[in-house]
Amino acid sequence: MAVALRASEGVLVARYLQFMLDFMAARGVSAEQLLADTGLHADELRANPDYFVSLPAILRTLQNLHRLDTSPTLSFELGATFNIGSHGFLGYAVQASPNLAEALLLVNRYAMTRTQLLQISFVPDGDAVMLEITDQGLLGPWFPHLIEALLGSFQVIAFELFPDFSHDGVSMQFSFPEAPQHVLLRLLVQDRLQFDCAVTRIKFPMALLARPLPRSDTQLAALAAARCAEELEHAEARADFLTRLRRLTQQHLADANAQERVAASLNMTPRTLHRRLQQEGLSFKQLLDDLRRNTAANMLRHERMAIGDIAQSLGYQDQANFVRAFKRWTGSTPSQFRKA
Repeated sequence: MAVALRASEGVLVARYLQFMLDFMAARGVSAEQLLADTGLHADELRANPDYFVSLPAILRTLQNLHRLDTSPTLSFELGATFNIGSHGFLGYAVQASPNLAEALLLVNRYAMTRTQLLQISFVPDGDAVMLEITDQGLLGPWFPHLIEALLGSFQVIAFELFPDFSHDGVSMQFSFPEAPQHVLLRLLVQDRLQFDCAVTRIKFPMALLARPLPRSDTQLAALAAARCAEELEHAEARADFLTRLRRLTQQHLADANAQERVAASLNMTPRTLHRRLQQEGLSFKQLLDDLRRNTAANMLRHERMAIGDIAQSLGYQDQANFVRAFKRWTGSTPSQFRKA
């Protein structure tokens, strides 16, 4: 069996790649073409849908996918093939929940059983709730494509749950620039759409979250949630290198010698850590920047700390350097972001 599939450091369950193979087969792309240079094989994905696939294999598959099919709406179309059942026991638990609020709490709790590429969290905001999605610094230029696929899946699931689903009151913000294919999103939420923001988030009105789900089933929800809990235990026990790396880096955001301290905690030299990250297609600076960007956005939004204190907590001795970095990340200064 391929190392890429058996990897203890996997970041995405194999079933999603199998769906991708089926989707692309209908568009005339073979499994061999899509999985070229990944170390993966279609029969292994089909036989082991709940195995986790390594990050390098995922990134190579994404490269192949968008090289072989350059349609700008490809990611949306792919995501739209993922219904509730595509997401395993988590999907069944969501479907059987009493209301959308409880369903989203399950997603928050058990998303790690499906992927470690993204971190999903929920933040109350008055009479609404914001779903925030961060990329853990792993996806680089592929993050927008994964978000588009998620939105395609969300759209299908929303209409599965509520045939009369409406986007009224739903707004979206994205941490990447607008592209031509995003006109599809503007058709859904009109002017409630922003790009080049510090974080990616979707805002739901509380009234929508309180709606009862038509297939609510207390017993099925409990059984599915129990299976999700078992899968989460296994996922956490398998805590991969990248997960440990992100956690350690988060602890050392303010340290001038962050890379050295993180390497020491991993029982590595800084040079070994550098080589290991190169193998994953990453750099420590990229990871550090992404974590600082996400942390800064959360602190500006939810805390009353002075901007200078936020800068210092993130390792910037000079506030001006932090302001320049934040503007490079988001297109706005920390003060402008806080007022928005």
